[in-house]
Amino acid sequence: MTMSLISLVVDSLRPQLSAPWLQIVLAFAAIACGALIGTERERHDKPAGLRTLILVCLGAAVYTMVSFVFTTPQGDSGRVAAQIVTGVGFLGAGAIVHGGRLVSGMTTAAAVWMTAAIGIVAGAGYAVPALGTAVLVRLVLVWVEKWEIRHLGGMRTVDAEVTFDPAGGKTRLRLQYLLGQYRGIADSFSVEEASGGLRRVSLRLRLPRKHLNEFLFAVTELPEVRAIDCRESSGGVDGISGPPGR
Repeated sequence: MTMSLISLVVDSLRPQLSAPWLQIVLAFAAIACGALIGTERERHDKPAGLRTLILVCLGAAVYTMVSFVFTTPQGDSGRVAAQIVTGVGFLGAGAIVHGGRLVSGMTTAAAVWMTAAIGIVAGAGYAVPALGTAVLVRLVLVWVEKWEIRHLGGMRTVDAEVTFDPAGGKTRLRLQYLLGQYRGIADSFSVEEASGGLRRVSLRLRLPRKHLNEFLFAVTELPEVRAIDCRESSGGVDGISGPPGR
């Protein structure tokens, strides 16, 4: 009994199930794997979210299942898997965003790449190992980030004042978007009029240490920002100004 259970978990399902149930089980396993990883990316509003990663995993599984049809003494079904690896690289590259000297989206691109790999595993017949790997990836995305924040820097509390051109309300929306992108938490957020038709937002932020300077640099890159006055308890950056007249 124990050996049969281990065999079910470790071995391929291909000798154990016949068509069409084999393909149905593997397809649903791929959907479940993509959903496990995709829900975490969707929660952080990433470009490759729930639907994208489900489709990536299911697509890789379908291509892998089809590759077994092409297996002949003269053919090599592994070529299809190789093409999946190549193709998903272009999809992952689309999730990487370059802005000035900052690069974001690397984790999402890696998640796309890993999801495709899990889809190949599922399509090859190893549904349970694929699900186990998806759970492992989900744990890495959730718990390793928390461990990084706690043990490799922690959260920093920052009092900041940003003077900006409102641009019909667009600048405020951009600031709020950046705050979400860099995992920031605004304990207070107030806007008041400043001289010359400008506005000043005062906010108290809590950000992971590794994202603090990246967030401030991204704010200065906004063309509507005129100046930033930023103070933190550890004596960090203070009085960062954006180029005047941008």
